[in-house]
Amino acid sequence: MKPDVALHYEVHTGRELEMMLRGDKPFAHFYDQHPEEPCEEVIPEQAFAPYVDAGTFEKFEYVELLRKPPRAQYSHVKGIRHVFYACIGEAWRFDAYVRMQLELAPNGWSIALECMQGRLLGYEDWQTDLHLERWRKHDNADRFPWLFVPEESDDHN
Repeated sequence: MKPDVALHYEVHTGRELEMMLRGDKPFAHFYDQHPEEPCEEVIPEQAFAPYVDAGTFEKFEYVELLRKPPRAQYSHVKGIRHVFYACIGEAWRFDAYVRMQLELAPNGWSIALECMQGRLLGYEDWQTDLHLERWRKHDNADRFPWLFVPEESDDHN
């Protein structure tokens, strides 16, 4: 990562629970291969469990089955397990996020989808703009050609 584009906001990754408890983040998404070896660092279910049990957060999960066979070294993988947490009153984000993943993303990821994902996860548009600017300067940005496709409008969709 090139350091010339600093992020002037608190990145959510690894701080989801803390930020949701403070009210700074409305929604979190975690995923891993299915079936998986449970790993609290990947999907922190034990950390979130007391808050789900207490009614502070709502939880939703589903398994997205693979559309094509995995590579040989991952032959045991059948899909991707998605686990979501939402603050009370924010559960509408479950359906919106799943729709984004299952209906829109299969047509190819885009800046508009990245912006939609950012909004659903609680980032403000200016934060997503900085994230995209920084990502475009990353050493492997060329692996994500959608980063360089101009959007039809210059406002977030």
